[in-house]
Amino acid sequence: MRAAFALSSLVLAAVLLAAPPVRADVDAGVEVISHRPDAVSVTIYRDLFALITETRTVELPEGPVTLSFEGVVETLLPASAVVAETGRELEERNYDYDELSPNNLFAKSVGREIVLTRTLPGSGKIVRSAATIVAVNSAGITLRTADGVEALHCSGLPERATFSELPGDLHAKPKLSIRLGAGPAGKRTVRLSYLAHGFAWKSAYVARLDDSGKRVNLKGWLTLTNVTNATFRDAQVQVVAGNLNLVGEEAGGTSLFGGTEGIGQTSRTFWREDGLNTLQEELTNSDVSLRLFGGCHALPTADFPDRNIAEALQRISAEDIGEMQEIVTTGFRASSMAERENLADYQMYRLPWPTDLNARQTKQAVFLDKPRVQVERFYRQFIDAIDSDPDEIESTPRLTLGIDNGKGSGLGEPLPEGILRLYEPGADGDLFSGEGSLDDTAVGVPIEITLAGALDLALEYAIDRGEETDAEGARTARLVDAQVRIANAKELLVTVEIRQSLHDYTANATVVRSNHRTTRKFGDYAWRVKVPANAATTLTYRLRVPELDEDDED
Repeated sequence: MRAAFALSSLVLAAVLLAAPPVRADVDAGVEVISHRPDAVSVTIYRDLFALITETRTVELPEGPVTLSFEGVVETLLPASAVVAETGRELEERNYDYDELSPNNLFAKSVGREIVLTRTLPGSGKIVRSAATIVAVNSAGITLRTADGVEALHCSGLPERATFSELPGDLHAKPKLSIRLGAGPAGKRTVRLSYLAHGFAWKSAYVARLDDSGKRVNLKGWLTLTNVTNATFRDAQVQVVAGNLNLVGEEAGGTSLFGGTEGIGQTSRTFWREDGLNTLQEELTNSDVSLRLFGGCHALPTADFPDRNIAEALQRISAEDIGEMQEIVTTGFRASSMAERENLADYQMYRLPWPTDLNARQTKQAVFLDKPRVQVERFYRQFIDAIDSDPDEIESTPRLTLGIDNGKGSGLGEPLPEGILRLYEPGADGDLFSGEGSLDDTAVGVPIEITLAGALDLALEYAIDRGEETDAEGARTARLVDAQVRIANAKELLVTVEIRQSLHDYTANATVVRSNHRTTRKFGDYAWRVKVPANAATTLTYRLRVPELDEDDED
């Protein structure tokens, strides 16, 4: 491969004189290069990576051969790559991506001769001279010319460097190579699979309440994100819902945020978001060289002409940096939904049509559409009358949307975690009523989404604590008398759910008496209290908390 390159303080011009051959001599053997896949499938997991599966048609010679796959994702995990259907024995595997960039062009050309072009001030005369690159480091670029040793861009003159050839170990595209043993010659369709970082997806829900206030139109949206520089054309795309156990990158695993064993869903969600932002910043900055090296003058961004290597490198300019960092949002056709499939212990949502997933792009697709889901709107307040003082307990109950995730309610679907937003009918159209987080939820598990605080409902608490003792005077149980007064300033009857939180040593507490019916919910005690309009109602109950013996404490 030969090229002519000119680099100035304003521009780096790159001209490729010839495309790489399909077959070439490599270490006295033969290299077969596959430039692009025939078909590609992208399976995106939530933990910042995807499984890329490609089929490629190659013509293999009879003897040993190096089979090279161009255009793989630059963030691939080489150890995860699997090549199948070659009909040959795999001898060696290499991943090459010393990126063709201004930085690497200089660094890989130490000892080579270039042409230095300078424009003299006043006369405008152009002077060309030979120069040899002596050293390249963070301090700058050192050249040897007929006049001696000097630093590039320290002459005070407009200047540019022209390269007569491209270093052979620089690649415009990432390349994965495998060394295959001898075998029958002929055309083969091989399958390449590998994991690559820089992909993510998440779900979000929109619930539109009907006029009755008892049903919602519930839609679920998948948001797919590709923060890499790779573009996939007509790809089959699917996402996997579930929490895989992953090993941290420092131990040779896939996870960018450490091992996931023992990490709760809340922490995992946080690290996913933080990791995606970090990865996006790293990938964006990796190919935009605002400053090549130190020295007398920092070089601005490089501009690679589209007409020459549009597929190899992004066109970059100082004005374009913002655009390159921006994620383009593209909506799918709402009439087609992603199809859910069972995948062992996980759920997979497959987009029903091939689609383009471009570099640094976000796309959305509908994966859930339930038009008449039964819901309940009520107000909920958690209290801990056993350990908390009355003035420590929140006095404003929270508006909550309850959904029974069963077939009878019009839902009955496994739901991946995400944000649910509720809209209610208003005089001038739908009004946004709040949003809440939804955890991964299996069929049959009830859903509760906290949406907002109630401005015209107030709670007042009174708590008395005592104890129960045996004949020797030793305490055998704690006694807690709680009183909750619920004041309703609304013009309609409301339902308020009081939940007595239980945990650790209080898990074996029992309700001795109560003036309202007691139920159990998610391990807590719960009371549903109906409060008339412009009125108040009081809930009273007594809890008995047995003392734990030493064996129970252990």
